[in-house]
Parts: sequence; structure tokens; C-alpha cells
Amino acid sequence: MTSQSRLVIPRLLKVPFLLSFLISSVLTLLVLVAYFRVQPQVPLFYTLARPSQQLVAKEWLFLFPILSFAISLVHLSIARWLYPQTRVIVQLFSWMTVAIQVTLALSLIRVLVIIS
Repeated sequence: MTSQSRLVIPRLLKVPFLLSFLISSVLTLLVLVAYFRVQPQVPLFYTLARPSQQLVAKEWLFLFPILSFAISLVHLSIARWLYPQTRVIVQLFSWMTVAIQVTLALSLIRVLVIIS
């Protein structure tokens, strides 16, 4: 295999994964904008029982885009590996990646609304 053939993304996977990376990029921009506007301590774990455990440093907001990009990259590599064998399952898998990204985006937006 040449290096060019390894970089090719199948056509059926381009739209969901481009959407996934777009959502990840938007998450990164949201966190960068919010980072300079929020307080040093943010309530990221607001469902914990003790209030002292709910607050974390604002750097923890970068967890959302890092996790988002990591999920996109891992899912893309899995989808490319599975693509020749099961195309329908890979399509469902790739769109589920977008659904996970949307869930992460909504979680980040919820946290940003709470802290602003």
C-alpha cells in the first residue's frame, strides 16, 4: 500500500466525519472564547453531591474538545478499517459518531450557560 491510499476516506464516510470534525472545531472555538470570560473555578461536575467537588479549574473545559477530537479520530480509523467488509454498519457507526459529537456539544453549551 502506498501512503496515498492510506489517506483516502471512502465517499460514504466523508460527510459524517467532516461534520464530526466541524463540530469538534466549533467546540474548540467555544472553549477558547469562554476560557477568557469565565471565573477561575467552574461547576463542571454539578451533579455531584458535595458542592466542594462540583468546582474545577476552568482548564477542564478543554476536556470537551479534546475528547471530541479523540472520538472522531478513533472512530474514523475504526470505520476505515471496517469499511470494506460491512458498509451499512460503518455508515451507521459514522453517523453515531456525529450523534456523540452533538451530545458533547450540547453538554458543553449547557455548562457554559450555567456558568455565564
